[in-house]
Amino acid sequence: MESRPQVAHMITSSPSTRLLPAPALNDGQPVIGLALGGGAARGLAHIVVLEVFDELGIRPAMISGASMGAMIGAAYAAGMVAADIRDHALNVLGRASSVARRLLGGGESSPLALLNFSLTRGVLIDGKALLEIFLPEGLAEKRLEELPIPLLVSATDFYAAEEVVLHSGPVGEAVAASIAIPGLIAAPETHGRLLVDGVIVNPVPFDLLQQAGCKPVVAVEVTGQPRPRRGNNGKPRKPGMTDLAIGAMQIMQLRIAELQRRTSPPEIWIDPPLDDYRAYDLLKAREILERTDAIRDDIRRSLAQLLEQPDKVTLPPPSGASA
Repeated sequence: MESRPQVAHMITSSPSTRLLPAPALNDGQPVIGLALGGGAARGLAHIVVLEVFDELGIRPAMISGASMGAMIGAAYAAGMVAADIRDHALNVLGRASSVARRLLGGGESSPLALLNFSLTRGVLIDGKALLEIFLPEGLAEKRLEELPIPLLVSATDFYAAEEVVLHSGPVGEAVAASIAIPGLIAAPETHGRLLVDGVIVNPVPFDLLQQAGCKPVVAVEVTGQPRPRRGNNGKPRKPGMTDLAIGAMQIMQLRIAELQRRTSPPEIWIDPPLDDYRAYDLLKAREILERTDAIRDDIRRSLAQLLEQPDKVTLPPPSGASA
């Protein structure tokens, strides 16, 4: 008899029914929650924040993530140190030739494996095949409930128009749902529900950690704001259809995150200066990491202060325009 596939367990976002797993207590020490938001290529900035956690010897009790934040959060929750995550990202994305080798390597990682063809819709990237290329080897097959650090993955139920929180089941299945950008990356079905990018309803899912009992909570917002691009003549260029569509989604995410932050602020809000980078600037991984490295000392000071005064709310102003 064919065995049933293992699927991720989901919790809908209704406040009256959401019961999130509580993080393990740590002998009276602060139960730190770390929320990693979505921002596609800009999400690589999360790596610098994780490096500061490692440098200070801080271990979050629970991580939540949406989209790219879910992908990087999964690697960290699985036990990878941040320096290794940086090395992996640069190895895969740091050079165009490296990306080409991964895409053209054949087998499950070939370009054809990344595309879902259908006569009734356009060509979409297969999210699970994409994860086989970009996630560290073996991570997609791990289970969320078995990770050393509990991980909550935010996705959106397309038809129910509500957030779905995945906290058990295969890591690859959960992350594939959270990164399913409508019109670009195919949306998987889980428990008969069509799931798409988590940032649509919860760009920086720090509220999940608050509801699970974490305090303090550190939230990292990497949405970015649309910026005008200049042509070779120095004059602003009119954005194309892709930039307009992605930019509109950015604006929506920024407003949602701002409202959530005002309603129930986390103890630390980290907003790297990444407006210059577009969602699909993955080949600029090294630049994005270097730009975020510029605020490394600020992140370290905020986290160190948080350990000394866990009840103090530290909310620096948004980064604004980048240099």
